[in-house]
Amino acid sequence: MNLPPRSIYAFGDLAGLFLSQFAANKPKRLKVADLFDIKQAGGESLKSYMTHFNDATVRVNDPDQKFFVKAFQKGLRVGLFSDALALQKPTSMEEICVKAEKHVENEGERSGAPSQTRLGGEARNSAKIYSIKGEKGPHNAGNLSHAAVKFSSSSRRKTDGEEQEGVM
Repeated sequence: MNLPPRSIYAFGDLAGLFLSQFAANKPKRLKVADLFDIKQAGGESLKSYMTHFNDATVRVNDPDQKFFVKAFQKGLRVGLFSDALALQKPTSMEEICVKAEKHVENEGERSGAPSQTRLGGEARNSAKIYSIKGEKGPHNAGNLSHAAVKFSSSSRRKTDGEEQEGVM
């Protein structure tokens, strides 16, 4: 902003113009609900997601660990770590950080095993995913070793000694 010469008569004038000029640079405060919009990206490492999420929690007006934990878990990609958190039910972000450190260390030790996250931001899984159209693989019915069963639209079946007729 260019001020014309002699346009400031008092310190209040300068302070008001300064604040209006630089108010946009102030970091935006977040609401707890905004944390539920943070998601771990497909190739984002656990360490990177933790950093990104923790940076956002610092900007929350009304900090509550219970909400932080729930929002973190909601944004976490499905995998070994998210399963472990679901079973252990952490109560604070500090507890999650400790578990995440151990998980990242264990991932480094199991470098030969398929992993959900790796340091350096790479996600890798050795399992192949096959398309449904014509390719045979573990994710479709094209290579089943048994014959498919066809059901008619109505059938009879026995349950507890009595015969019932119904639609399947």
